[in-house]
Amino acid sequence: MQARPDDGISVNAHVALFVMVCPVWQAPEENVVQNRRSFLTLASMLLANATVAAGPRKHGAGALVKVDSAAALQPGGYSTSWIGNTFGGSGANGFGRWVQDEIQSLAVTPGGVVVTASHWDEAGRCTGLYREGDVNDHCLMANGEARSHAWGWGTAGNAVAVSEHHIFIVNTAGDLLQFHWTAPPNINSKTAYQRYVRVGAAVAMTANDDLLVLILRNGEIQIRSPQNMSLSHKFSLPGAAGVAIDSKATLWVLANGQIIHCDQTGEVLPGSIGQTENPVAISIDKNDRMLVCDNGPRQQVLSYQLSAQPKLLGAFGQRGGLRAGTPGLMAPDKFFALRGAGADDAGNIYVGMCFGPNPNSPTVIRSLDPAGKLRWEVSKYAWVTAFCFDPASDGTVVYGPEEIFSFEPSRPPGMGWKATAITLDAVRYPNDPRIKGTNACSTELRHLDGRRLLYLMGQAAGGFDLYAFEPSPSEIAHHVGRVAGGGFAWSVDTNGGIWRGQGRGRTIWHYAFNKWSKAGAPVFKPPVRYTAPDMFTEVARAHYVNATDTMYISGYTRRATKKTWGLVGSVLARYDGWTSGSPKLRWNITLPLDGHGLPPKTFDVAGDYIFAVHVYPTNGKMAVVTVLGIADGAQVHTMSPGAAVGHNSGWIDMIHAVHACRRSNGEYLVLVEEDWRGKNIVYQWRPAAAAQ
Repeated sequence: MQARPDDGISVNAHVALFVMVCPVWQAPEENVVQNRRSFLTLASMLLANATVAAGPRKHGAGALVKVDSAAALQPGGYSTSWIGNTFGGSGANGFGRWVQDEIQSLAVTPGGVVVTASHWDEAGRCTGLYREGDVNDHCLMANGEARSHAWGWGTAGNAVAVSEHHIFIVNTAGDLLQFHWTAPPNINSKTAYQRYVRVGAAVAMTANDDLLVLILRNGEIQIRSPQNMSLSHKFSLPGAAGVAIDSKATLWVLANGQIIHCDQTGEVLPGSIGQTENPVAISIDKNDRMLVCDNGPRQQVLSYQLSAQPKLLGAFGQRGGLRAGTPGLMAPDKFFALRGAGADDAGNIYVGMCFGPNPNSPTVIRSLDPAGKLRWEVSKYAWVTAFCFDPASDGTVVYGPEEIFSFEPSRPPGMGWKATAITLDAVRYPNDPRIKGTNACSTELRHLDGRRLLYLMGQAAGGFDLYAFEPSPSEIAHHVGRVAGGGFAWSVDTNGGIWRGQGRGRTIWHYAFNKWSKAGAPVFKPPVRYTAPDMFTEVARAHYVNATDTMYISGYTRRATKKTWGLVGSVLARYDGWTSGSPKLRWNITLPLDGHGLPPKTFDVAGDYIFAVHVYPTNGKMAVVTVLGIADGAQVHTMSPGAAVGHNSGWIDMIHAVHACRRSNGEYLVLVEEDWRGKNIVYQWRPAAAAQ
């Protein structure tokens, strides 16, 4: 395992030379998981549908000493909390409260209910009902054939509309669904599926008590009855992407950046609006006030009084959105990634935001009073996402792929976190990969020579995308390069160096951080290669600890062979003096198995312990965290989701899904991916005794 420099190769994250040395890897399995929605149609959907058929999912009691209040922690105990969703996600399959993964569009009712449409929510809330800071406690579910056509019990879609007692959804299969809403605006009153008709792919929809108007992808505008959804007539307007109905039953259609006024036959009427920068959604309230979401540089919701000559009344939100004031710093009146807005009969405004849209994006719904003051907000910041701790914060600052949180561990479960910044500016950096969720799952942050560098990894690894932050005080990060190559065994050490543990010819590569270039991109030293230990036939993970010159390697051996792709392997070993030229094996262990007989999916090292997490349930407990001591690899503890999150978790199905830190008070914080209901679970653990 003698280290040797790779002569003549300079690793600079923002030049193409490195990609030539380590070409972007496409494993056969990644063809399946690259599109998460396709993968879950084949796999996770089977689990979800089976759970529906069998009734509510059940979970066993939590592990050993467990509490749900961090303040009550005793030695050996742990608490469960979460970061990244307004709600904890308790409840059986199809029931409970959580903010959905993404928003495609929304509608607002006179009683102040926001009804959303989306392509994907892992737990099936593709259409959510939100009111007064709360969300409906049951998912809308279609029946029969319509249910089988789309995710989320048939409700995944682009377009949604509401009349007094009806909710309409055009799902991704092109079915127009109708639900009867028993007692609006009560979001928990019964929403019963009634019928569907096949209409084709739709991009927008609106309704009142007399009209149901759809815009199809081909520009066809359909006028239907909201009672039985029968087609009255239709016309075409190329480029049509949004529609609203005024008090005179005339239409206002968003098309090609213009807002065109027309009657129900398509004849153009006076009053079109054409001066907005990038309008993406429109709505009209009872007083014929139009709200226009301008997703261009101004990032505002514009207000117009409609007439033959519409008048701009003003705008909600600070001009420039996230760029206003301190760039990236969040505020109730700083908007981003606008998806829709509407008003209720009291004049309150509701705004929905989501990049992409994609389910890994932040999803935020805000309600403002007529003066623009925040009334309430609900949000979700995680899907297939692993947040990380700022290593300089003692566990009180957390980074995600597009966001920064403050975190106070002593607060009650789910109450300790607050989103303080959005680090993605989609206006200034329109090609940022995070807009579409590309390689934006696992997060690492390092402070290097006075600057912050964000490392993001995709679900199936293959390297890191690198993001440098703008000069202080800006909180915006921008893409500066990608370090790409084969294998799952990628990690970042304390000093910002990148380790690739599955190199060609049984090699483990190390790319040490060198400096920042004049252009503000990280420059890495020429890579050093190490030969993988003879014990391993395949290295699945490699985690290096700078302070002790220790390497933790997991993978497969001749006796402990591979069972499936993407796991950490059957064996974990510790090597001391890794860079000395004569590393010594301190111990190796066979890793514990989950209820499906598989080893863990992911592990992290912090302080005196290793934290490994399994994909599938173990003895009825979801996503069990096994704690091992670094001294000898012996198991010392287990943790699983507690009552604060309903003992719920999704599969752990990304390469680096756990991040841990040891706090100055000796306690440990452990962040774990929880993609089922859009958050990260946080365990706060106080070891029973100091490790030797």
